[in-house]
Amino acid sequence: MSYRINGPCRSLRRFALAASLFLAASGAQAQLVGHGGIVNGVAVSPDGHRALSASWDYTVRLWDLDAQKELRVLNGHRANVNAVRFMPDGRTGLSASWDGTIKVWDLATGKELRSLTGHAANVSSIAVTRDGRLVASGSWDRSVRLWDIAAARELKVLSGHKANVMAVAFTPDGGTLVSAGYDLAIKLWNVETGAEIATLTGHENSVNGIAVSPDGTRLLSASTDRTIRLWDIAARRELRVMQGHSAFVTSVAFSPDGSLAASGGGDGVVRLWDVATGAPVRSLRGHNRPVWSVAFTPDGRRLLSAGYDELVRVWDVASGAELTH
Repeated sequence: MSYRINGPCRSLRRFALAASLFLAASGAQAQLVGHGGIVNGVAVSPDGHRALSASWDYTVRLWDLDAQKELRVLNGHRANVNAVRFMPDGRTGLSASWDGTIKVWDLATGKELRSLTGHAANVSSIAVTRDGRLVASGSWDRSVRLWDIAAARELKVLSGHKANVMAVAFTPDGGTLVSAGYDLAIKLWNVETGAEIATLTGHENSVNGIAVSPDGTRLLSASTDRTIRLWDIAARRELRVMQGHSAFVTSVAFSPDGSLAASGGGDGVVRLWDVATGAPVRSLRGHNRPVWSVAFTPDGRRLLSAGYDELVRVWDVASGAELTH
């Protein structure tokens, strides 16, 4: 979820620097400090050593996750950045923005390699197939688009949502794409043909985040109705409802082994859940404002959360403790 901040980019960057100095001086417990605006998205590299973050300050930042230090600031977007992803090679990054573009970055140099254009409104979400061939994007223009990333070419426009699209995710085999949005609908699409396969319904308000399990059999969805729902993808049915957040839920993630789910939301709490039972495991408290994004490291030992407080926090999954370098 995101809302546009108006004003010149230069002013925002000055604000980012001031905010960074203030947080450092105040002894903030967050590890990844530097953004001068809400952090909308966070992603972890395939090797687990780096992270990307997306912010309302118009920047993407690359972090050394082990040393908890900023490596590079990626400048190029002309509006809030909503989502980030690593390509499977770990050397390339993607970002999606309110400016209607998806940008491809060389992470070694920070250079923008290309910009994918076609959406007519805010691009809220992006996903990448495991082989790195295809990228999907969801937008407030109500469309989902498929891209050939190497050719920087739009392949298909998937139309069917009746409101803003907030989240997209591929199944591990790359054959199915899942999308969800403000119309309360979760849609399944055939990637090869672009045909809509099914629509999952049950949420009572907008669906803000989705995640597909590592084995491709289940789906998590996060909603403004304050619930997380678990779905059987093949049977296209709801398995359970997980309740505990006291405000809208923005984001969900599966642990790499599929046994845990993480969620973040408007109550500022990051919650861990037992996927098999739906029972809460623990609550991670540190953010004092809404949490917009959560992501596990590939080994499942750490969890990253990003939020309205302009910070990215790193948590020990086993203990629930916030990690500091």
